[in-house]
Amino acid sequence: MKNKLFANILLTIFVANVLAACLPVSEAEESAPPLRVGFTEWWGDYTLLVAKEKGLFEKHGVQVEPIYYEVYSDYIVELASGQLDGSSLAMGDVINVDHVTPLKVVGLNDDGGADAIVVGPEISSIRDLEGKKIGVLIGTQYELMVAEMLRSAGMGNGDVFIVDTNPEEAASALKSGQVQAVYTWEPFLSTALANGNRVIYPTEKIRFFPDTLVFRSSVVKQRPEDIRSFLRAWYEAVEYRIQHEGETREIAARYLDISAEEIKPDENLKIYSVRDAKALFSIQEKNSIYNVTAVTSEYLVSIGTLTQGVDLFKLMDPSYLP
Repeated sequence: MKNKLFANILLTIFVANVLAACLPVSEAEESAPPLRVGFTEWWGDYTLLVAKEKGLFEKHGVQVEPIYYEVYSDYIVELASGQLDGSSLAMGDVINVDHVTPLKVVGLNDDGGADAIVVGPEISSIRDLEGKKIGVLIGTQYELMVAEMLRSAGMGNGDVFIVDTNPEEAASALKSGQVQAVYTWEPFLSTALANGNRVIYPTEKIRFFPDTLVFRSSVVKQRPEDIRSFLRAWYEAVEYRIQHEGETREIAARYLDISAEEIKPDENLKIYSVRDAKALFSIQEKNSIYNVTAVTSEYLVSIGTLTQGVDLFKLMDPSYLP
């Protein structure tokens, strides 16, 4: 069963890419508008806002327009349809979009954090979920965690009902009884837990889904120097965040027009430096992004979301890293 988020993408794609491809690289970069880069309410994504606030994009010679989305899955569709130039995406979502609109993974953002499956107080064990409803974005990599949870209890997908649910809706979906378990991530995980729910899986930290820095291939082809400049600014902003831990909350709060107290730092999230990114792009590394991507691709094929796996070396291009 395919995720409904991707069902209509094929109808909305190629005009912008074709027009951009008609321009020579130098002319395209000289006359190009700001790079439109999507982000959402995610601690790792706020590096984009730090770079913008501190003038790092201008310092490195590229104009960037951050575009905020309340719902993460909304900008997946916008990226695929050409409304965005780039964003930070989990690898499974990159693979899904790449099969519709070619993408390039040019950097890495963070390790994805401690995503979890949350249940209401009436559920005391994974076995209690038999015959119950579990909320997750259908047709995505996130089903992998649900499958692993069920497998750990000697169960399978046929023992439960899978309901298409956005992670942002975790607390409300549990409260309403729409589902009895739901896959989510921060800051929505903390909100769900504050409502009396609890994490049922995993019992220890698992990093399934690293977040990448990705642009449409047509943008990378037409604006290679802008991509290099973007990454120089991004990783300089990462270093700034490390040295000024409290300021990221204030910057994000100003940009989103909310109080700093509403910005929830994720202490479990590892934000990657450029050194981290280069190490993870090494095919010799056990936890190489190539290995993670291969596993994710194989899983998406196994559940029928994709008909064939991804070309790892076509999708990845670390040559733009500073």
